[in-house]
Formats: sequence, C-alpha cells, structure tokens
Amino acid sequence: MSTTRPTVAIPLVDGMTLFEIGMPLEALGYAWERESGPLYDVTLCGDRRGVRTNTGARLTPERPLSAVLESDTVLVPAVPPAAPVGAPLLRALRGASQQGARIVALCTGTFALAEAGLLAGRRATTHWRHADVLQRMYPDIEVDGRALYVDDGVLTSAGCAAGLDLCLHLIRQDHGERAANAIARNLVIAAHRDGDQAQYVAAEPLDDEAGWLDQLREWLRERIDGPVSLAELGVAARMSPRTLARRFQQDVGTTPMRWVAGQRIAVARELLESTDLPIDRIGYQVGYGSPVSFRAAFVQAVGVSPRRYRTAFSGRA
Repeated sequence: MSTTRPTVAIPLVDGMTLFEIGMPLEALGYAWERESGPLYDVTLCGDRRGVRTNTGARLTPERPLSAVLESDTVLVPAVPPAAPVGAPLLRALRGASQQGARIVALCTGTFALAEAGLLAGRRATTHWRHADVLQRMYPDIEVDGRALYVDDGVLTSAGCAAGLDLCLHLIRQDHGERAANAIARNLVIAAHRDGDQAQYVAAEPLDDEAGWLDQLREWLRERIDGPVSLAELGVAARMSPRTLARRFQQDVGTTPMRWVAGQRIAVARELLESTDLPIDRIGYQVGYGSPVSFRAAFVQAVGVSPRRYRTAFSGRA
C-alpha cells in the first residue's frame, strides 16, 4: 500500500453487511474530484476466494486479511451482533492496533473490536438495537447508546447511515473541514447532523417479560395530560409502591416515574409524527405545564427539539 494518500483497509469476513462495506468505499475511496483522485486508498482485505455478505452477494477482496497490518486505518463493517468473531479477524485487528493503525468500526462492527479487547476501558457506541447487548457482553466498555459516533482513541459509530457521519469525521481529521463538507455535498447528506441516535430509537422498546405493563400503560395514557404519583401507579398496577419499584427495576431497568416520563415523550412523538397539532398544545396534552418544560424534557430524551423532530419524521411537515 505504498502511496502518498492515507490508506484504509476494510477487513471482510462472511456475514458482514453490504451497506456498511459500501459506505466507506463511497465516502473515502471514490474519486469525487477526477483531477485529484480519492482522498484515501481503500482496499478490501480477506479470503481471496470470496466472502459472502449478509445479502448472499459475494465479494472478492483485493488483498489477503494480513494486509490490514500495512494500513494507516483499519475500518470494520457491521458483523452479526453477538455472534462469534473468527480468530483470524481478531488477530488481524490486534496486530494492526499494536502497530499503531487507527481502528474504526461501523455499526455492529463494534462487537468485533470489543471481542478483540480493543475497547476495554473506552467509550463506544453501536446500533441502538444492540447497545444493551454490547454492554452486557462487555461490561468493561462504556457504551453510549445515543451517540452517532464516538472517538475515544478507537472510533465506533451507531447503526447504518451513522457510518457516514463517522466517515466525515475521519475526513475532517485528516483533510480538514472543507474537504469533509465537499464530500458531504457530493453524498447529498448533512456535514453535521443535529442530535443523536435517540431520535431514531423506536418509542418504548421493551423486553417480553415486561408484558405486564400493557394494562398500566393503557391506564396511564388515559390520563397522560395530568400529574401521576407513584402511589396512583401502584394502585393501578395493584402493587405497593415498593413492589412496583422493584418490578420496574427487574423488568424494565428503570424507575416507575422515569417510565412515566418516557411514556409522555412517546405519546408526544406519536402526535408530532401523525398530527398537525401545535407543538405547545402537544406539550400540554402529554402533561407538561409549560412549553419550556416540554421542550427541555423532549430534547433531553430524544436529542433534538420537538420542531426538528417533526420536520424529520412527519410526512405532514
């Protein structure tokens, strides 16, 4: 890989996601300006006989997996989350790290870095659907399930298109703000996205064992516009406040009143997406006494303001 351009190696193994393989090829390795060529020399590395992606399509790497040891940056696409990571990839990642390569993972590629021991004691992120699994499997990692990407010596991104945000961050580091903005324009994406991935998380993902909450949720939503106390929740759930708090912690991993706050925001999101109601009115309808308190709670929970959320997710906007 002898070149004046920074080199990026993308290691490929069976089961990786084609989308996350394509993103860095397009953002980092495509010659958007024909006169100057691409910003990086990007190489696919792996079994030269071919690698099967998660779609069934086969890719033929240009170089063997060992070529990652010769690269400035090693970028790992998404791997099947919580599935065993092959020893050859782990050895290659550890070796590249020891030789000083910059290590990057997109989406669930974070699991491969975690298994290789490269994230111990560091902050990292992954797709919001798998953040809790990553934290349980690797408790020595500080998992930030809200971040679009994290740069803590080793770089990781949230799910899917957040990989482009991280690619722009790499370009910004290596080539400056102007180059990153130019690539963003060519990709027809924002150079900087507002908020974090909390705005994309499906409202109220719950474990199966939390099914007992259905009746309580229905009770709450009938009176979502007013104050609700822990004692009232307990009566509705037919539990003492202490038992209710213990059950919430066991099944949902939070407190009853934080759950109530989450329900208010979930209903607000539904109304922002599906109605033309004024934002201040939505705030009152979900139990907030003022537009200021509603906006502050919404930004804290979702990462963007109610107005920006409506613009992004409402077909009526």
